[in-house]
Amino acid sequence: MSPPATHATPKRRASTAASRQIDENNNNVADQDQDGFVLVDHRRHRHRNQPATTVGSVRPRQQPKPRPAKRRVHHRPDAIVIRAKDATTYADIVRTLKADAAVQQSVGSSVQNIRCSVTGALVLQLRKGVENAPSLGAEVDKVLGDVATASAIQHTSMVEIRDLDECATRTEIAEELARSLGAPHLNEEVIKTLRKAYAGTQTAVAALPDDLAARALKLGHIRIGWVNSRIRGREEAARCYRCWSPGHVAARCRGPDRTELCHRCGQKGHQAKDCKGQPACVLCQERGADDHRHTSMSSSCPLARKITQARR
Repeated sequence: MSPPATHATPKRRASTAASRQIDENNNNVADQDQDGFVLVDHRRHRHRNQPATTVGSVRPRQQPKPRPAKRRVHHRPDAIVIRAKDATTYADIVRTLKADAAVQQSVGSSVQNIRCSVTGALVLQLRKGVENAPSLGAEVDKVLGDVATASAIQHTSMVEIRDLDECATRTEIAEELARSLGAPHLNEEVIKTLRKAYAGTQTAVAALPDDLAARALKLGHIRIGWVNSRIRGREEAARCYRCWSPGHVAARCRGPDRTELCHRCGQKGHQAKDCKGQPACVLCQERGADDHRHTSMSSSCPLARKITQARR
């Protein structure tokens, strides 16, 4: 009687090197098929074996929204503008100023360069950091007398102070600006407007020199009374100080010279702070508008409101 048959494990058939099929991972394809295993298509190989996509099927990548550009304040030096009378030449005016010892010490040390403007006036451009341009202009005007007139041009930038309480005054705001910015010469004249805003608050607009305006914008906030008020830049449209019209500067001005007129009534011989006449906008009169009983380019001026809306 023969012994019972045993279940012997079948031997794998040895394959020669010529009959083997090797995949890209150096594996034997025949063995995998016999054992019932399936080769996993890894992600990196799947990405490598994908067919090339057409240009039209590629979805464009959404670009991030650009950040709003930060407002920059351009530092422009102050100047003293001299306008000669009669037949006096500017060379004689400069000789007169240099001959005065007091002017030579105060004004001469503050002047950066001397040039003539497009309108024919003599411009004494001051150095950066000179803070007493109005007093220097008054000193030059006093020395020249009837020969010429001198006035200081102080470049300023407008800033808005928001979230003020209803009790805040111009004097309080100016004093806090002078303390926070380290400029004791600031007074309430730098506060151009103080108007009511939403939710029982107030908003003030201040005209600060360029360097102080940049310092205020860097602070961002100022403590006035019990409120931590925000400081924001105020965009102003280009406006000619010669003819008062918007859209250009004095260097390209071809309009009438209104530098000696009152901004309130448009008459000659006094300034707006001393005006006792009726308001009259010279720009609205020039355009033939029916309603011109307001200060030139004020908040009541239709032309000023139109420019403000276009800027927004």
